[in-house]
Amino acid sequence: MKKSKLDKRREKTLAAIREQRSLIEAMAQRPRPPEDTFDLKFLEERLQHLSEIEKSAGQATHTDHLDDLISFAEQQGQLRAYICPATEIEREAVLVIDLLEEWAVPKTVIRKLFKLHVEPLKKQVETKLQDAQATLRSLFQEKDSWAEYTEDYEDTMLFHTRRLFAATIILLFLAIGCLCYAFCWAPLLILGLLFSGAVGSCVSVLAKMPLFDVRLSAELEAYGRRILVRTAVGVCASLIGCALLGWGVLPVSLQNQTFTDAMNSSLAAPAVGIKTLILLGVPMLLGFSERALASFEQRVFGNTKAVAKPD
Repeated sequence: MKKSKLDKRREKTLAAIREQRSLIEAMAQRPRPPEDTFDLKFLEERLQHLSEIEKSAGQATHTDHLDDLISFAEQQGQLRAYICPATEIEREAVLVIDLLEEWAVPKTVIRKLFKLHVEPLKKQVETKLQDAQATLRSLFQEKDSWAEYTEDYEDTMLFHTRRLFAATIILLFLAIGCLCYAFCWAPLLILGLLFSGAVGSCVSVLAKMPLFDVRLSAELEAYGRRILVRTAVGVCASLIGCALLGWGVLPVSLQNQTFTDAMNSSLAAPAVGIKTLILLGVPMLLGFSERALASFEQRVFGNTKAVAKPD
């Protein structure tokens, strides 16, 4: 299994290195006026470095090393800015911005990059070509950075989605089993309600997965922790809501069956039909939207936000 993962990462690394080589070679082959020349030795050094990186990738024995080699290859590829024809530098920069927009990079980042890099380019090309090439290299670096982030984002969201989906299915069956056999052992009722609330909480997190265009890398790295916090809050809110419903704070009934009746019945005999649905559905609903507890809080404690007026 370890070897398979390493081999897959090696294939990805080799493909990334070859992509950077092709980008450099394509840039060098672009037509340019006779007076627009570039250092051929500089080009050969970049290709030589890529060959050395590719050789290292073939011998690497750890995935972290392969990730580092991808970064090294991208750094060499970004240097193609220094062999870009002067007449195409501004066009290349605009192309990078357009690509970032297609990736749904936050608009604030797009505007900042355009203002700091693209707008000064035309003047730089006319006055000092090397400054324009350096600016283009910075844009290539930004593009590679966001390409890595978008890939990490998709992988992270897919990973969390799969885990939450699996947890939802497993917890649902556990909840049904606990509620059906609560008459044998009373604590199973509490477990069943807790599992039901966890199901609703997991579904709530799934329904509110963040959009890429409003999330930055720092938030992506912390998203796993946020899932645990939101799930724990939903479970606790569901359990508190069930306790308040059982207490009769909000006397809701379905087909003449209150939540209290359903709980008492499940302790006396196997929960079937509408009783099971009530015991499953109510905690799931509370776990899905813990804001429903606000109405219970007002009924128990009154309007806690009310500020006493001075005499």
